[in-house]
Amino acid sequence: MRRCWLMCCGVLVAAALAFPAFAVDFKYGGMYFMRWQSQNNLTDGNDDFDDNANWFDQRVHMYLTFVGSEKLQLVTKWEANTQWGLETPGAGRLGGGDIGADATNLEMKNVYLEFMVPGLEATATVGVQGADILGGWIFSDDFSGAVLTKSFDPLNVRVGYVAGQNQNVTDVSENIDDFFLELSYAQGPFSATLVGFYQSANNNKTSIFEDYNYDQPVDWLSGRDVRGNDLIDLGLYLAYTNDWIDAHVNFVKNLGGYDIVGGGSGDYKGWMLEARADVTVSSFVLSAGGFYTTGDDDLNDNDVKAFVYPRGRSFYWSEILGLGTLDVNAGGFDTYNSVGQGAYVPGDGPSNLWMLTAGVKWQAMEETALTVNYYYIGTSEKVESAPGETDDSIGHEINVYVDQGIVDGLSLQLVGAYMFADDAFKTIKGDDDVYEVGAMLEWRF
Repeated sequence: MRRCWLMCCGVLVAAALAFPAFAVDFKYGGMYFMRWQSQNNLTDGNDDFDDNANWFDQRVHMYLTFVGSEKLQLVTKWEANTQWGLETPGAGRLGGGDIGADATNLEMKNVYLEFMVPGLEATATVGVQGADILGGWIFSDDFSGAVLTKSFDPLNVRVGYVAGQNQNVTDVSENIDDFFLELSYAQGPFSATLVGFYQSANNNKTSIFEDYNYDQPVDWLSGRDVRGNDLIDLGLYLAYTNDWIDAHVNFVKNLGGYDIVGGGSGDYKGWMLEARADVTVSSFVLSAGGFYTTGDDDLNDNDVKAFVYPRGRSFYWSEILGLGTLDVNAGGFDTYNSVGQGAYVPGDGPSNLWMLTAGVKWQAMEETALTVNYYYIGTSEKVESAPGETDDSIGHEINVYVDQGIVDGLSLQLVGAYMFADDAFKTIKGDDDVYEVGAMLEWRF
């Protein structure tokens, strides 16, 4: 036995001497959270039906980076999600929470190569990566593609390609390909970004809210096939930030259009405007803002006047209608659907929707903060509020957060949200109020 052990050690030493030394450093980090929540009337908006839901879920991110030098690294990010007690056929990414707990739910979030392009002094990222464009009003998601970034201080240029869909490699008409150009400027307290984003969806209706995962309530071309569906977004971001104020404005204009099989065509004419300011006064932060997204007053017209998005949009706002910390909106758990809400879309892709908000955050102690936010939400164009009736008032929403540091970066956030529902919240007679409460325990390492 001792002889075999010595032979194995000899083989390992010989192998170590035979292979060259690899000068690769290793970095790691990640994030873990656990959430609990309970909500009522979020899905149907009616006290007469039982749609109360209660559950726990958790998520872990593991970041592993292999660093060759200051000019070369491989970044990998892995994710696992679990809903406690859930292990049923079709549980998918939320499986593995029952007795026994085994599940194959480890996901590849990012794997990409980042390197400096010789001679150009620009940084290239190639592979499955993430990008945020205009705070999610245009794009904020993970994707496969390539991005090139070049700095001309104080100007920064970013050019990218997003492989949105290539399910049929023999038919280019099924492809969705995105291209973007972003110019960012920062000097002192001022910053600005100008973006052009082009989504070539070919024969897909994705930007007209026939979503690739969920059926949306608005589809201006229901039952009709499109060809050459090209959505163009022109976006502008302006910001001013110093020690006591953080203010910004976002604006996006939809352009482009599509052809309809059998004759006819349509243009994208929607737009959105968002503004927000946070003012620090002693231990308080006072906030005010809002957004406006256009709707469509004539669904029989081929032109789409409502504000629409390319695939990959993600703008979170309030808890009940805008996903928020607990990642739920008025369509149910972890979904972007809008069941029974008429011709408007909430969640992380607001359309035919406007909102005004005001709030205050009080840093009571070093590890303790209290935040209260108020929202009024309405529709840009009237929607069905009950059979044969229309309205444009969705309601008033109040969100309350308590943030408490626990130990060594571990934090606890308590969440409470209540919406006083108006007639346009659901397409039923007599909309009832909605509440949501929960908590999130989070550690970033």
